[in-house]
Amino acid sequence: MQVSDSLLRELERLHPKQRKAVVHPGNVVLRAGPGSGKTHTVVTRIAYLLQTQISAFRGVACITYTNAAADEIRRRVLRSGVRAEGRISCATVHAFCLNEILRAFAPLTRQRAPQAGQVLSATATQTLLQSCFDQAGIADLVAQYRTAENTRIRRAIACNEALDTYDPREVAAARLYEERLIGRGEVDFEIMVARALNIVREHEPVRDLLHARFPHLIVDEYQDLGGVLHELVVALRDLAGITVFAVGDTDQSVFAFSGADPRYLTALAERDDFCDLDLEVNYRSGQDIITVAEAALGTSRGRRARDDAPPGDVTLKRVEGGLDEHARLACDLVQQAQSKQVNLERIAVLYPRRGVLLDALLAELTRRQVSFLHERDDVLSAGSLSRFVQRCASRAVTNFQVHAAPDSERVGMLRRAEAQSLASLARSLATLRTDAQLGPPTSRLFLLRALQTCLDPELPYPADARADTWLQQLRANLDLDAVAESHPDQDNIGSLDDLADLCQLRNLKLQDLAQGEQVLGKVLVTTYHSAKGREFNTVILPGLLEEIIPYDVNDRGRWRRPTETERAEQRRTFYVALTRAESTLHLIVGPGYYTRNGYWRSSGPSDFVVEMAERLSPTTNQA
Repeated sequence: MQVSDSLLRELERLHPKQRKAVVHPGNVVLRAGPGSGKTHTVVTRIAYLLQTQISAFRGVACITYTNAAADEIRRRVLRSGVRAEGRISCATVHAFCLNEILRAFAPLTRQRAPQAGQVLSATATQTLLQSCFDQAGIADLVAQYRTAENTRIRRAIACNEALDTYDPREVAAARLYEERLIGRGEVDFEIMVARALNIVREHEPVRDLLHARFPHLIVDEYQDLGGVLHELVVALRDLAGITVFAVGDTDQSVFAFSGADPRYLTALAERDDFCDLDLEVNYRSGQDIITVAEAALGTSRGRRARDDAPPGDVTLKRVEGGLDEHARLACDLVQQAQSKQVNLERIAVLYPRRGVLLDALLAELTRRQVSFLHERDDVLSAGSLSRFVQRCASRAVTNFQVHAAPDSERVGMLRRAEAQSLASLARSLATLRTDAQLGPPTSRLFLLRALQTCLDPELPYPADARADTWLQQLRANLDLDAVAESHPDQDNIGSLDDLADLCQLRNLKLQDLAQGEQVLGKVLVTTYHSAKGREFNTVILPGLLEEIIPYDVNDRGRWRRPTETERAEQRRTFYVALTRAESTLHLIVGPGYYTRNGYWRSSGPSDFVVEMAERLSPTTNQA
């Protein structure tokens, strides 16, 4: 098939290695470091395949780590100019396994797909696991703190890996957990992937049909997706003949607690039938920021900034007191960036985990009346329906901000805003309705009009409008309660009621529901993990003290120093935080900190920072 002029121009703009990855006819492992244009390359690859390599009756499947990444890739492909509607399945691994394998082939495999409320919530998972611990004679273990270990064990079992490094009692509990799931007719996200793997391995007609529909498979963030998905990808490649394009970066593997392991990406890259490519250009950060980040990582990857990029500004600042001084300096740096015309939403203050550092930051930001958004991971309900509501809230807030701005500012604000389009939200709502087996309304236009009524009214909702009133209207206009009642995920069943109760209990404003989404005019305060995949003009990292990063690990109720493996992952997480910065990076160290009980800990600067400084020639500026 012939390449269109627009796609040809897009290919010509790519770096030679990106272009090679896009047009390569076979399997590819693309090692994409921070800021390397990974998403752009993936989108162009999909557009190229759809336009030149695949007939109009076939498509491309794309598996991502998060719903947000799936939405972004789908949106950009649909805007690329190729005919992609109905030809691209872009979803998380669990959604792909549920909708494209378990449900799609249930009549063929005679295995009933999950029905309403049969996919366990996080709370139900912990309750069942605790019961299995009790039966296995390890009632002293608390399931809340062992779910990650249970996931790792179950993935090892599914992949036929050695189990000798695990506690035999927890292995027995993991086997019992799966037996109980089957007996109760319920599933969780892990077992969905394992069942999808078994179906692909055992049913040749399923493999043939998958290949007929999706001759190409794209897998994003491969290093984060775990061993069972790796086995599924290998089965789709070796047994179904599907061409695989895997994208990842072993240096950004930061989810080992959920069973992720960078070795699977390395194993794929070492196969003879895969082309292994590395994107070494960082289009986001200045060279000084890249150099500092690689020094902190402890390994030089040879990443380099684009030729016309300014070097960036890296400062290492020291305070003489505790974390309250870190917080005051962080606020000073926010205001300093603002005075240089950096928009607040382009500034991030990042921290490794909740604790005394976060306490100090929130107190000082509030006292100084700095407008900020704290992405709390312990407040809003879990589940895809709750995330949809959060994205709708972000759209409504952005609409108000843009509507209220003078005409001269609106274009710039729209360019900066990252709220979802109505079309993207309509697609998400249609997916939720399909998962709930409700089917979409009569037309996509119906969804668009309903969303516009809720999110873009003639008189926009102010950002400080009452969230409970807005949520009530959203539920009614979009019939979200029907989705919640019929959706297979237990997390969705009560999520709307939980959100409504929370809005009333805490008197939440509309902007408070926009968690996980950018809000114009607000500094983002979030964890290193949550910042992954995002970028900011200015990044501020306070609290770079030993015991805060790297931090101690709670092992069965006892605190201990991290093992070498855990320390290596924390170092990679620190690297992720450093590489979020485009232009300015501030690192704050000091002599120690006070605990919540008032005890002074003379921990000193983080070893990661000390080791970084030792590896560098004079690059950082001592304040």
